[in-house]
Amino acid sequence: MVFLSILGPMFIMAVISVIGYIIAKTNEITEESKQLLISIMLNVAIPCIILDGAFKTKVGKELISQLLIIFIFSIIISLLGLLLGWIFARIFNHSPSNAKKMALIAGLGNTGFIGIPLCAAIFGPKGALLAAAFDTGVGIILFTVAIALLQENYQFSLASLKQLMNPPVISIVLALFVIIADIQPPEIIKQLNGMLASLATPLAMIYIGILIRMMLKQKGAMSISRLTVPIVLKLLILPILTIMLVAFINFSLLMKQVIIIQVAMPTMTLAPVLLARYTQDEEIGAKAAVYSTICAILTVPFIVFLGSKLF
Repeated sequence: MVFLSILGPMFIMAVISVIGYIIAKTNEITEESKQLLISIMLNVAIPCIILDGAFKTKVGKELISQLLIIFIFSIIISLLGLLLGWIFARIFNHSPSNAKKMALIAGLGNTGFIGIPLCAAIFGPKGALLAAAFDTGVGIILFTVAIALLQENYQFSLASLKQLMNPPVISIVLALFVIIADIQPPEIIKQLNGMLASLATPLAMIYIGILIRMMLKQKGAMSISRLTVPIVLKLLILPILTIMLVAFINFSLLMKQVIIIQVAMPTMTLAPVLLARYTQDEEIGAKAAVYSTICAILTVPFIVFLGSKLF
């Protein structure tokens, strides 16, 4: 893994986040405007990134097997992250209910909102496609195991599975169909898709900058003591364990690179939504998403550097 290759995209993302912060500081940001950004990201930009990977990636059985392997590996790592988050929380004397929150914060990362655009910027269309396969595994664990963990009396229902049928997942299915059937759409469709895909990175980081500004405006926003353990676990311990694991597995270099970056992603932006719905504690989820994202600007290059020494 080339360490220097990630510094440019990370610097650009940091600058765009500052722009988002300035926008939020000089303009009134409503909940509706935040939801609009999320909607454009999840329903348009990220699906187009995934399809862009299918349009520009060479077809072959090897690619399909790589997507499947990364998908399965993502499920395993996500389960491990949830387990370690809960264990570490209990070791540090968190109550069982708080340990469940810590497990979500530590175990599941922002693999779609930031991870896919970042992998696209570093590795190109194929990297984005592999990152999307990883994100799909995270999504499955999120809407099944993680939600079951947060609820006191969980009962399985088809409603939770329906949440998996979102635009990014649907776009992965379409991308696989394009790859397997070797479909090449008209050039104008490729250009349109590429233009929409290019929205992903700037919109994601503008949104993060807005979140940072809104968090810092709140009273007590800098209280981070409760989050030290899960954030350290999410950004450092789990990625380092993953590096040690994939270093001895016969994956391609690109697969290892994508896996490491995805595992190193900060806490997902859905954390405050889920914690508000199932535990009535939106604040800790919002703080975790913002603080871990700020810290990730430094920790992601560090994790990549460690990986480059072994791969």
